[in-house]
Amino acid sequence: MKSVARLLVSTFTVLISQVTLGQTAEDRALRIALESRPPTYGNPYTQALPSILHTLFPVFDALTILGDNGEVLPSLSTSHERLDDLTWRFTLRSDVTFANGEPFNATSFKCNLDYLLSDEGQTTYAASLIPTVNRVEVEDEFSLLIVTKTRDAILPRRMSTIIAVPADAWDQLGPSEFGLTPIGSGPYQITDWGESDGILDYEAFSQSWHGAPGIAMVDAYIQAEGVARSQALLSGQIDLTMNAGIDELDYLESLGMTVKSVVTPVVGSLAFSNQDPDSPFSDVRVRQAFNYAIDREGIAKFIFAGLVEPSGQGTIPGVYGHNPDVPAYPYDPDRARALMAEAGYLDGLKLSARVTPGPPVMSILYQKVAQDLAVIGVQLDIQFAQGPSWVQMWFSGDWNGADLLSSAWSNTTFMDAARGFETYSCLRPNPFFCEHEIAKSIEAVASEFDADVRLAALKNISQQMHDLAPVVYLFPTTNNLVYTPEVTGLEFIGIRAKLESLRFADK
Repeated sequence: MKSVARLLVSTFTVLISQVTLGQTAEDRALRIALESRPPTYGNPYTQALPSILHTLFPVFDALTILGDNGEVLPSLSTSHERLDDLTWRFTLRSDVTFANGEPFNATSFKCNLDYLLSDEGQTTYAASLIPTVNRVEVEDEFSLLIVTKTRDAILPRRMSTIIAVPADAWDQLGPSEFGLTPIGSGPYQITDWGESDGILDYEAFSQSWHGAPGIAMVDAYIQAEGVARSQALLSGQIDLTMNAGIDELDYLESLGMTVKSVVTPVVGSLAFSNQDPDSPFSDVRVRQAFNYAIDREGIAKFIFAGLVEPSGQGTIPGVYGHNPDVPAYPYDPDRARALMAEAGYLDGLKLSARVTPGPPVMSILYQKVAQDLAVIGVQLDIQFAQGPSWVQMWFSGDWNGADLLSSAWSNTTFMDAARGFETYSCLRPNPFFCEHEIAKSIEAVASEFDADVRLAALKNISQQMHDLAPVVYLFPTTNNLVYTPEVTGLEFIGIRAKLESLRFADK
């Protein structure tokens, strides 16, 4: 294994050296290392944009963007207002041009939404994020009306996920070709996907409404192996890397590197299904017992190096609806054993879990969870499920005989607790966990426009979901960026790193 890692590092270093050889200070590109290309390249409607530095962040814009505490901030729209229960007005910026010269206005964005509402568009991921939108009307050149089917309290949040693309180019190229030659209004545009050399190239779009970025060119090296990314940083072959290993961060910082660790609004967990009345997980006492059995404090300290705190709900501070009064389940194996005995499982259980592969730290986490559960008499066989297999199980509700499934309460999309609640309820298609009373509360909060009433309701649901324990609550995920002293100026908006904010430090 170590020889494979050394080979990867050597190959990666040679690749970068060949590209940077002969580069002058005047034409110097920022060199960054990313884990992967987007799965559907530059088509913004067929994929989620997770992480703190997604490849497409510098290219595209939406009407709104989510800020530091999940607040809805202006982006391509300067303001929004609700006119009645079903109608919202978005006032748009008048100074936006796409990189191909097409203007951005109400008509162009209406074309984008009309595509997502079409039969073809309805098959896309983006369309699933705006299920309440009924129709779109152009009020004037820079004023757009969006009419919903039902009351939708989070429509402005939903609009942070719908990317604006030049309508004529989209029509002429079609989704697939547009994905290969994406055109946005952001500060950078992608000029080469790096199919031949593994280097994705960005060039500044100096006429972007954002203004010219601090560095004109960016070379993004695609490298899945964390050890190769870190070694390239250490050897001076790159300026910034995404997601160095947790065990490397202190060392990198000691060398003068800047480390930015960000706790993301994605809470990892192991999901239960209570759909089978004969399943032990139809009994809340068993679900709670599993939560009391886990030594989260020890895991946080020794496996995650103190970068994260244990979770007892599916949100983190900053997500709208997070309840700061809901604690993590304390480590109490005696209480866990007592609950198992009350539920009729004094002799323990033999179960299986399917989990997605991830960085090495996740394998260690799952091993520790299995060890902790063994203390209360639970034998948990953990098996890895590759991406397509896990996706099929997650969306179908058929877990192929597994008793638990790795899952994540993802609040990245809207920074609003309601989306996660829906996922772990009767309201999702093919539900694996269903409690009808709380589902009614979740459904009601979706149409509540009074901010104070809605926030109180979300916090109350957070407490109920903690008590119901539909999952083994674990930890929020973290992303990190590490960069050399030659780079400065990194800014964030919400959890998104702004690539355009980076500068080369003065010598």
